[in-house]
Amino acid sequence: MFKFKNSSDENTIGILLFMIGAVFLLITTYIGLTKIGLWYDELYSIAFSQLPVSEMLDLGSRDVHPLLYYLIFKVFIKIFSFLDVAVVGKIVSLIPIYLIGILSVTKVKKDFGMLTAGLFFLCIAMMPQLMLYSVEIRMYSWALFFVTASFIYIYDIYKEPNIKSWIILTLLTICSEYTHYFSGVASFGLYIVLFVHLFRNNKSQIKYWFISALIGVIAFIPWIFIILGQISNIESNYWIAPITVNTLISYVYFILSPANVFIQSNELVSPTILGSIMLIICIYLIYRVKDEYAVSGIIAFLIVPIIGVVVSQLTHPFFHQRFLIPAVGCLWLAFSILLTKLHDNKKIFYIILTVMLIIGIIGCVNFINIQSQDAVDTQTEYESLNSVIGSGNIIFNDFFPTYFELQGYLLKDNQHLCFVENISGNINESLKDPGIQSKIASGAKVYYIDGGYEDIGSFNSSGLTLHEIQFDQTIKNNTFKIYMIEI
Repeated sequence: MFKFKNSSDENTIGILLFMIGAVFLLITTYIGLTKIGLWYDELYSIAFSQLPVSEMLDLGSRDVHPLLYYLIFKVFIKIFSFLDVAVVGKIVSLIPIYLIGILSVTKVKKDFGMLTAGLFFLCIAMMPQLMLYSVEIRMYSWALFFVTASFIYIYDIYKEPNIKSWIILTLLTICSEYTHYFSGVASFGLYIVLFVHLFRNNKSQIKYWFISALIGVIAFIPWIFIILGQISNIESNYWIAPITVNTLISYVYFILSPANVFIQSNELVSPTILGSIMLIICIYLIYRVKDEYAVSGIIAFLIVPIIGVVVSQLTHPFFHQRFLIPAVGCLWLAFSILLTKLHDNKKIFYIILTVMLIIGIIGCVNFINIQSQDAVDTQTEYESLNSVIGSGNIIFNDFFPTYFELQGYLLKDNQHLCFVENISGNINESLKDPGIQSKIASGAKVYYIDGGYEDIGSFNSSGLTLHEIQFDQTIKNNTFKIYMIEI
């Protein structure tokens, strides 16, 4: 059931496809490291990962993500301390894609042949959204790696179960659940489909399944208590819009259509012709080709949005389409296996491959344009902020995320303070501090960053005079005003 032909023709095509995928990844790497565009969440990652570990643990308990990615990022910041931290962040995000490439040309090639390996790496390197998330300074590429590697090693348990494979799967699962909650959900999906397979085909391995699953649960128990403390905050403050039919449609085209914009908030992806064609191709492959392992990968992928949508409907909306990224490697490996089995039907095979390449090329062009514009916007705002505020000054904030991104990257050579209540009163008190008074006496200026959380009129009644400072605000979803406080 799991044997694949390995003819020289398939090897040659597979090598060619792998090389094309390598070209796409090199383009992604070059653009990612030379066009440094940042947005709100990436600035948060940069600031968070520069904190001392004790502060990371404290703040992480109030964040909505586990900490493994930030700890990985922090290690690389230490190693590459001579590089700009944003460049380090891009490198950290690219590493998992290269690791998947290594798995493709080794493990996937060994199990399924070079044609599947080449197709799979091509998909990882160029299919919709993956170029963008390969360089985004967030945890999604690492979540993608841990879940994808788990699915790849599950094949060993399908074929020839051994303790080594169970250990690798268990370790990858623990890493997955500590990287992103929905990579943990994807890992849960993999365990579900694996249990079904073992129950039907190899009941003697179910005891190892229970041991592996139990270890994964026990390893996550320390963070479960933190999740319970986060739930009320998520339900009252989370930003994701209610899930509708249009949202569900957007999920499909988010994965299958060439990305022409980076989705940051509640934007929806509209149906496209190419996305619709790709959807038909996926349905055709599932119907036309019978392969239990490949179908299990597709089911594991689908479990993620199903759980996300159901829980969102029962409680509060918290599933976003980018949370599909950790599981998408399962989808594309399954797709590659199914397409490989159609290789003998040359006409269909090359039609599908042509559609894939068209989607990849359009997506690549869009990726370059998106990154280039984001780089211009980020550089413009960075230069503008530093030209109007400079360094060595005192900056008060009324919104923690803005405070975090400014002190972590955009205006890091200043003293930052943040108050979330009685802001004008707290600023007045802070200005009496001897250390701040000394800085002011030495020429430091005082600024207030207004994120919209204080009535500006309250400053007048508190004796503080504000003068608004104009600057070029270009980073998307990053809105605030700057005032100089007259001393």
